[in-house]
Amino acid sequence: MLVDFGSTDGLKEWILSDFQQELSSGYLRYYYTDALPCWHASIAKNTAHWCAVKEIVVNLDCDNFTGYLGGRYVIEQFYSHRMDIVLHQFGGGGINDGSYGRIAVLRKYFDQLCGYDESFEPMGYQDKDLIERLMHFGLSYLLKPDKAYNRAVCNTKEEGLVNTGSSKNYHSMHFSNMKLSARNLSEGRLIANNAHYGIREHLIDHRGNIFIH
Repeated sequence: MLVDFGSTDGLKEWILSDFQQELSSGYLRYYYTDALPCWHASIAKNTAHWCAVKEIVVNLDCDNFTGYLGGRYVIEQFYSHRMDIVLHQFGGGGINDGSYGRIAVLRKYFDQLCGYDESFEPMGYQDKDLIERLMHFGLSYLLKPDKAYNRAVCNTKEEGLVNTGSSKNYHSMHFSNMKLSARNLSEGRLIANNAHYGIREHLIDHRGNIFIH
């Protein structure tokens, strides 16, 4: 599934022209919205997860690769260990590794905690916060740094901030979000966003229809 947040680089036209068979069969699901004028990682990820319809939800940032049969690999991890896990496909390559956001969990748990915290600054620490809240909720953490499934395009945090509309740098955002996360956890607040997450209006599917979950 692909959610396009108002791209202007021809992505929409490319998807609609080159992937008609995949769209028609349901192998690829595509949604477009212009309701996120400035990039906000938590809101974007929450919106994509809300559009998902299967039992396991996986965050795949646009700079990440699934690896060959990456979906099957994820499913195997859940069945091989146990379903109540947080699967983290982080490669461990540091702040610019690009794969830290590769998090998978059962949708029912993502829903219960209402996803990524949208009160955060646009970027920084939202992935760590989600993992910590899920673990406090009782799930087991499973780190799988398999290079075949966690490759990402190399880029810098500064490049990622270009469309946030904020004057703050990444480290400032990260530190602010980290403090808020620590306070929420210390006070036992695991559920985010007042039980409502993601953009749920103005979502258009590949046929031009408004998406209704």
